[in-house]
Amino acid sequence: MLRLALAIVMLALLVAVPRAARADVSSAHSVSVAVLAFESEDAEEQADALTGSLRSRIRASQGWSLVETSQSLGMLTAALRCSGKPLPSDCQQRIGEQIKSERYIYGYVTKGPVGQVTAEVHLYQKGKPDTLIKESYADNLKDQNDDTLRKVAQRILDRLGGTAVGTVVVRMGTENGEVIVDGDKHVPLSNGLARVELAPGGHSVEVQVAGGSQKRNVVVTAGKETVVEMSPGGSSGDPGRDDKPFPTRKILGGGLMVLGAIATTVGIVSIANWASVQDKDDEGSPYRQFQGEDACNAGSAGKELCDFHKDSERSSIIAWITTPTGLLMLGAGGYLFFVDGGSTEKTAKVKAPKPKTNVMPTLGGLVIRGTF
Repeated sequence: MLRLALAIVMLALLVAVPRAARADVSSAHSVSVAVLAFESEDAEEQADALTGSLRSRIRASQGWSLVETSQSLGMLTAALRCSGKPLPSDCQQRIGEQIKSERYIYGYVTKGPVGQVTAEVHLYQKGKPDTLIKESYADNLKDQNDDTLRKVAQRILDRLGGTAVGTVVVRMGTENGEVIVDGDKHVPLSNGLARVELAPGGHSVEVQVAGGSQKRNVVVTAGKETVVEMSPGGSSGDPGRDDKPFPTRKILGGGLMVLGAIATTVGIVSIANWASVQDKDDEGSPYRQFQGEDACNAGSAGKELCDFHKDSERSSIIAWITTPTGLLMLGAGGYLFFVDGGSTEKTAKVKAPKPKTNVMPTLGGLVIRGTF
């Protein structure tokens, strides 16, 4: 009897007290909607903040217009004797008639998992089925003016407003952890799988597990699923980029080209030294009286030419060794550096099976058998 009397009193207050709600004024450019204060048993502050943030976002939106009302879901359900979660369709209709709006948003906020709250948001539209979405976010968002909470509220409105969304499916072995979208949306990763609805366009997806974190950039297409495969137990130091093989061919080719250039330069210098010695034997040269090694036996008179001839022989030997070697190294280095060796590198990645060795005891000792 007490509950019945309380309900009658509250209904009378609703009827008697002037409401600060304006009528449904939907137009071709905006859709009017009321936001009833969200209900919660364990996250009242977060529920109040989300209510205020949703109303603020609707006021600032060009596609929505807010039906002002201060009534809460709990007050209306108690006065109209409604029960159930979600509310029965007949109860939703009576609430719409009571607040004079063909559309309204209501919902519930609950704690969990750890460090988060989950908002169950319903959109009632007269003559249409109930629309339900769920949004999880950090439980420290208790200020309706917080920029992060405003983004959460905007996402809710985008989804409720019929904006086409795509689905991102994250797969990562059998890992458990958390998926963070665009730095603020948190979704649990359970047994290596997570699904999240996102607006079309580019998004960053980061997966955090016990072994580290990985990050990818994805492009979401409306109405389609985008699958993001993560390597279990791995971590990406450079988000969004696949690991590339070490460029062995490029480094080896570049090194050979440098060594070849040095060897060729030494050969050219040696040829120049040899040519300068040959000039000493030209007609009219003061050293013409000496020939070849004879100068080395002529004492101090032929010493200078003797030294020239020794330099000539040494330069000749160096030139014959370094010049062709340098040219060969230049050619080999250029081939390795400029010619694609992708197939070779891919083949090198395939590891040969490890040889299996078995040790078998026998009466006479041990027998070792295996593949080598």
